[in-house]
Amino acid sequence: MSLLTRKLVLASGSPYRAQLLRDAGIDFTVIVSDVDESLQPPGAPSAFARALAVRKAHAVAARVAQGTLVLAADTICAIGPEIIGKPADASDAMRMIKRSCASGLQLVITGVCVVDTQDMQQWAFSDTSAVDMLPVTDKQIADYVATGEPMGKCGALCIESGRSFVREWRGSYSNIMGLPIERLLPLLLKLDV
Repeated sequence: MSLLTRKLVLASGSPYRAQLLRDAGIDFTVIVSDVDESLQPPGAPSAFARALAVRKAHAVAARVAQGTLVLAADTICAIGPEIIGKPADASDAMRMIKRSCASGLQLVITGVCVVDTQDMQQWAFSDTSAVDMLPVTDKQIADYVATGEPMGKCGALCIESGRSFVREWRGSYSNIMGLPIERLLPLLLKLDV
């Protein structure tokens, strides 16, 4: 039985986001947005993540039935004010991981937007977690990149498979996985009334 009575659409193809929602007891369908993620509005990384989530949510909200809740999220990594995207190839993944580990600290920021298609009202926020990185060798990075795991991941690192690169994290673990469920769930429950 789902926690929500209204229909929820997840505007994301992320298996991690889908699993977090399922684990929270929420039924949903998936419609992946076709928003160009390479467009970078000016501003801080948190504003960028939030803006992308809003763009994705509205793109899907225009395609679903009235009264549906549409949930979109976008997760980015940053070293200070610089946004680190997804790696283009294996050498780019090596460079990203090496830089993150050398900096010692990487921020993981998820922008979230929920749109109620009944009146197109939106709720948007961002959540930030800090990941303290360990110093690692080039061989450790190369071995990890060879698994293919970094591809398609912001900052070229998955918190679950790349745990050996991480000293500790502060903030929401689910945020690092792509959806800050602790902040999202109360909002969804409120909107379902």
